[in-house]
Amino acid sequence: MTALTNVKGVGEALGQALTANGFKTAEAIAKASPADLVKVSGIGAARAPLLIAAAKEAIAAKPAAAKPAAKPAARKPAAAKPATRRTPARKPATRRPAARKTVAAAAAEKRAEDAARKAAEEKAAAEAAEAKARKKAKAKAKAEKAAKKLQEMEAVFSKAKDKVKAKAKKDKKSKKDDKKKDQKKKDDKKKEKSKDKKKDKKKAKK
Repeated sequence: MTALTNVKGVGEALGQALTANGFKTAEAIAKASPADLVKVSGIGAARAPLLIAAAKEAIAAKPAAAKPAAKPAARKPAAAKPATRRTPARKPATRRPAARKTVAAAAAEKRAEDAARKAAEEKAAAEAAEAKARKKAKAKAKAEKAAKKLQEMEAVFSKAKDKVKAKAKKDKKSKKDDKKKDQKKKDDKKKEKSKDKKKDKKKAKK
């Protein structure tokens, strides 16, 4: 098994976080998926695949480092084991400064992710507010259009009403005139009849 400290980018703090989540060896990290590693504190979506690749490199580098010591001891396989044990002992010392840098980089990455998430939230809020304003403006324009149409309809109705009223008045006057004419005709007929009667009486006297 390859120690977590052999993986490039894994320091003391991240190593503890990985161990707490069940990733105790480089092999465990290599077999994990990015989605599994993202659950560990300090590991983002961008960093997860890099750690998996680094774990695979550490696993691949372990046998290669052991080969030079294994050749002279080909007759005694047991003698090769101390060489493999010494290698991890030297590597943690060389990787400690890198681990500090990685922790700082992880913090910076987390801040960047937080800033990106905040920016996305602000953008979504701004878009929602803009959509609401557009909807409100559209509703206002629609209400104004409806009010204008209603006003136009009222004007047309009022005009039609006045027209009907004027026509009714004209018809009433016309009927009144016709009635007067009819009455005059009746009066004229009565007068003519009265004259005719007078004439007939005069004739009868003669």
